[in-house]
Amino acid sequence: MSDERMARACFVLTILAGAQMVASAETLKVGHANVCPGAKYTTIGAAVTAAHAGALIEICPGLYPEQLIVDKPLTLRGIAAEVNGLAVNRVLLQPALQDLQNLATEAVITVMNTHDVNLENLAIGASMNSVNGCAPSVAGVHYYNASGRVDHNAIFGARLGNPQSCPTLPFGNGFGVQIDDSHSGSFCVSVTRNSIHDYTAAGVQATGTGIYANVEGNNISGIGPAGGLFQFGVFIVNGPVASIRWNVITEGLCGSLSASDCIGVRSEGVTLRAPGDGTTVDGNVISNAQSGIFINGANRLRVTNNQIRNIQALDGIDIQGSATGAFTNSRIEGNEIVNVGPISEDASNDEAGCGINEYSGTGISGNHIVNNTVNDAFCGVAAVAADHVGFGSYFNVLYPVLNSDQYPNAYPPPTEP
Repeated sequence: MSDERMARACFVLTILAGAQMVASAETLKVGHANVCPGAKYTTIGAAVTAAHAGALIEICPGLYPEQLIVDKPLTLRGIAAEVNGLAVNRVLLQPALQDLQNLATEAVITVMNTHDVNLENLAIGASMNSVNGCAPSVAGVHYYNASGRVDHNAIFGARLGNPQSCPTLPFGNGFGVQIDDSHSGSFCVSVTRNSIHDYTAAGVQATGTGIYANVEGNNISGIGPAGGLFQFGVFIVNGPVASIRWNVITEGLCGSLSASDCIGVRSEGVTLRAPGDGTTVDGNVISNAQSGIFINGANRLRVTNNQIRNIQALDGIDIQGSATGAFTNSRIEGNEIVNVGPISEDASNDEAGCGINEYSGTGISGNHIVNNTVNDAFCGVAAVAADHVGFGSYFNVLYPVLNSDQYPNAYPPPTEP
């Protein structure tokens, strides 16, 4: 079975397995007696310890200063309750984070070495951490050698008090949802319909071959260059097959930074660095970033039907093949890209400011760029000769189509004719 078909099957089976598990599960209830009559447990950790595999843990509203490790199939679900005559529906997990079991990541909820762990309707705050620098990592939720669903949660606060640039992958530190593995396997994690914000490095990050990540319908909000470091809405690194669909991703503009300085601390909406074959990026709305979608090495990638707006310093979609030596057999189609700029000497000198921009000499060939719409940019599409650029709609662009191979150092001048 191909990676693409396996990924689709994994996503469907994860959702079906979660629904079937909950339908037939024992139910444990957590809460304070004055809020949640009949609750047997006052802490989530106690319920996790007591629960059998496949159990549903219902958590009543309240503040739970607990850091959890889940290593068996469970569903943790926040539920509503009546407090002083009013309906309340917020379950907040906000612990003082610390190292547990010598793990490389301090997370509010760590899911490890298991499957079918579902987190639903929880507010997960990682702001109470004391980490400086690159290690250990800090995350709201961490799936490690594990599968499951993260659905309808609020995940926030994975920020460092003194953030530093980390020279090796993953870049930076501070992740809303972190997905990785330590050995080969088949791990599927669906991150759907969440609010993810106030992170230092990435809203959602998946790293490692054998991971299938479904990132769908989330609202992901960063702070952009104001943080002083690279920042990514969704970051897929070194092997995962991902389906990234229908997310709303907002980062931040350059502010008072020069274009060159802003590029050095840029934010990117969706970043793909050597993803698995068959990864898709479809139907997302990405705004206020330095690059809407940045692709660094891929094969059989599909980037379709995205709306990319208000991009400052780089391009709507940036494409290079250097991470894997190639970007091949892929399709960039049906994207709408608006307001990429400014149209200035920086655009010409930095080879930037285009709706779609391919970097010459980085191993790009055999791709199709068709039926994209670009309005208000230095150029519509700058592509290498080894790719096919089909019909596109270009409005208010200085140069509709450029051959990147003809401009190894700078694009044409940004002067009006």
